[in-house]
Amino acid sequence: MKKFLATLLTAGTLLFASTAEAEIKTYTGTDEYVMSEFETIDIAKQRARQKAERNAQEQAGVYINSYSETRDMELVSDEIVTIACGIMSVVDVKYDVQPLADVNGFVIRATVTANIETDDVNKWLQKGAQERSSIVAQNQELQRAVDEQSATIEKLKAQIKQLKAGGKLDNQSERDKVTAEIAAEDKIFQANLKLEEAQKKFIAHDFNAVIQLCTEAIELDPNSSIAYGKRGAAYGVTNHPQQSITDCTKAIELDPTNADAYNNRGAAYGNLRNFTAAVDDFSRAIELDPKNAMAYNNRGSTLRFLGNVQQGLQDLNKALELNPKIDIAYFNRAFCHIATSNLPQAVADLDKAIELRPNFAMAYYVRGQCYQMQGRITQAQADFDKARQLGYSG
Repeated sequence: MKKFLATLLTAGTLLFASTAEAEIKTYTGTDEYVMSEFETIDIAKQRARQKAERNAQEQAGVYINSYSETRDMELVSDEIVTIACGIMSVVDVKYDVQPLADVNGFVIRATVTANIETDDVNKWLQKGAQERSSIVAQNQELQRAVDEQSATIEKLKAQIKQLKAGGKLDNQSERDKVTAEIAAEDKIFQANLKLEEAQKKFIAHDFNAVIQLCTEAIELDPNSSIAYGKRGAAYGVTNHPQQSITDCTKAIELDPTNADAYNNRGAAYGNLRNFTAAVDDFSRAIELDPKNAMAYNNRGSTLRFLGNVQQGLQDLNKALELNPKIDIAYFNRAFCHIATSNLPQAVADLDKAIELRPNFAMAYYVRGQCYQMQGRITQAQADFDKARQLGYSG
């Protein structure tokens, strides 16, 4: 049964689509960054590149939306942004650096050429709803941090302008103070770049790279709740629950409102069979984010393990009310129906889970068990065969 819980609480299986129709789309994004005299040219170029990449991602998002519609998949804007950020690969960057006429500094204009592959979009569309929702939440949090850091550096530059106009930057100690403030912000900026790359690796299921990039981000910014939380999530997916708990706990210490860290820590506790602690964390995640469908799903499945089938059923109903496309919630709810001997409803939920994720091997296997208990041997054998074909044999 522990094997079941690990699947319920961690990211879903990556399912690969055929590459027969794979197509590469290329986009060019351009933007600029105005560098002050207290910044380095290298960091300024990276800031210009980041802005240009966002420009290219916006263009790619329009295509991703139209492409998904042709596959009869409805994507919300946050998911489209996440896909564009996560699957776009930069193939060329050019810079144009021009000195400012009236003050010390430069205008750096970056032009980015980037590709997305339709096969990568297909891979995303075939991910389970739980994994997609988790990655979207991570990306939203990261992009907010990127925007906040950009706003902070612009505020500092405005202050520099005022100090210079007032003649205060003629004082070396004041100049040293400004230089130190800029350098501190540059480290946070570089940490966020590491986390953006980690986000791409998370989508690609290269979790060892996620852990390494997050570690590098923490070295640059030891106060990054996002970095600890993302590394904790990667540890959880790679079956290192104790490391996951340690990192998620640190993320929560740095940001007590980090609902995703509570949810991931709860998953790690669940995989260690500390179900009471898991329920406490899922409950806290729900308090912080009452629309967190995955936290309801996780708490509902864990309550069933504690024997609270009816409470678990209520949570799973709530998860599906918030998001009717969560395949794993239908799968988990089926177990509640099995526990109450409601096999027809269990089969109906497993039908829905398979409809939403056609390669959901475990759902086929459990449905086969339900058929077997109903005496429907031919259908049971067909489902067992399908589960084995997909790589799961119980």
